[in-house]
Amino acid sequence: MKDAINRFKQYVEQRYPDRSTSKHYTSDLAIFQQHVGDVHPQTITAGMISDFVEAQSNQGLKGSTINRRLSALSSFFEFLIFESEDDDWSNPVQWKRHSIRSGHHLPRDVSDQTVSQLLAVIEDRRDRAMFGLMIKAGLRVGQVVDLQLNDLHPLEPNGLARLRVQGKGDKERIVWLTAEVVDHIQQWLQQRPQSESTCLFLNQHCRPLTVSGVQCRLKQYCQQAGVQLSCHQLRHTFARRLVEHNMPVDSLVKLLEHTDLQTTQRYIDGADPTVRADFLEAMQQLAQLSPSPLNQTADRPVASFVAPQPDPVALVDALSHLAADLPDWLKQETEPTRCGAFRAGNLIGLKAKAIVTSAPYAGSDAGW
Repeated sequence: MKDAINRFKQYVEQRYPDRSTSKHYTSDLAIFQQHVGDVHPQTITAGMISDFVEAQSNQGLKGSTINRRLSALSSFFEFLIFESEDDDWSNPVQWKRHSIRSGHHLPRDVSDQTVSQLLAVIEDRRDRAMFGLMIKAGLRVGQVVDLQLNDLHPLEPNGLARLRVQGKGDKERIVWLTAEVVDHIQQWLQQRPQSESTCLFLNQHCRPLTVSGVQCRLKQYCQQAGVQLSCHQLRHTFARRLVEHNMPVDSLVKLLEHTDLQTTQRYIDGADPTVRADFLEAMQQLAQLSPSPLNQTADRPVASFVAPQPDPVALVDALSHLAADLPDWLKQETEPTRCGAFRAGNLIGLKAKAIVTSAPYAGSDAGW
């Protein structure tokens, strides 16, 4: 199985030379190999895939992680089946059977106040320009470190500047920058050291920055500002702001470099300006209404309810038929006194006394 994984790795590297797909696929396949052992790929069954999924779930892995590994396995077997030209060999990964249903998660953006706290502690010109491109242009951290000096175009009469960005899959796109972002970049260029590198941003050794280096820098600033966020959350916040200001979906898809409209739809679901406006209008109308009659009487004292007292003599007459079959000694207890009330023994007491002293009447007690 090791040889098959190596061949698949070479294939992925040739197909996606500028992406980390090969690295992630190889890592996922190595995890699967540890689970099943060094067996021939053609002996892998759907049941073995199910056991692998169950083992991953028992480790507490998220459904998205398991599905990503299933995707790597599926691509791996599709490659081997095509390579072997064996029509009888079917892919053991069955998505309807093995995939984990994932919930609908909204983007993890941060509040404008959190962003303001972060920017307030960033005084370095290079860093203000870098993180400004994430929060005000929506660039990924990998795209920021890959920017070249000639990617930035001068300001146009409309006050915007164009920035050429290298996207996923070696696809280029144009990002628009405001005058404020351009000004931060120009301030950095004024103190950028001379270097043979053509990268826009350099480290203290005059070499190109790395993704991990930028992430580490952001972590330091977050500690100073007392906030917690990631580089990608800055991109999410940028998208949320555009949605709140009613940017058309088609333009947002192009600006964020999304290939799937459903990905962009998540930002709309998370910050739907129409729902927010409707909710605000409804709450304002409710606040202007006069108090409800129910609310007006809510603080009034509630009169206590006093049940009418029945006439004792009339009550005894109404219940006299219940004593028809009682012994004589028990009938005497139910006779009315001069005041028209029962003697000391009330009906509840009589019921208990009849059960204890008169066993033959215990059966008829159920009717009381």
